[in-house]
Amino acid sequence: MEDRCNTIATIKKNSIMKITESVKDNVSQVNLVGRFDAHTCETVDAYFREKMEKGQHQFVLNMEKVPFIDSAGLRVVLVIARDLRGEYQGDLRVAILQPAVNRVFEISGLNNVLRIFDDAETAAQSFSE
Repeated sequence: MEDRCNTIATIKKNSIMKITESVKDNVSQVNLVGRFDAHTCETVDAYFREKMEKGQHQFVLNMEKVPFIDSAGLRVVLVIARDLRGEYQGDLRVAILQPAVNRVFEISGLNNVLRIFDDAETAAQSFSE
């Protein structure tokens, strides 16, 4: 298993996003820590774009430690999933949503577009189904 850790800080409004990643069986688990909003979404998007361009196309987005997401964060999740499915023949699974974030996914309808799991391990295993 390969592990990588990057810490990304966005200074605007003291928004900080920490991104860690582990790869197992060609599935990348990307763990976010912090607010996923207009101040941090570009960092998350750039992180995924770099991985996708390097050949990684199966992702589990672990949002266990994301207490807040706004429309900018939702857009990044949706566009990454769309591009993975279309351009790269890959996919994105989402795991462990906090109640407030889960409610935003429900209101926006993303829970009908993305596969959402209660744990990251099950999400990763779903790629081999």
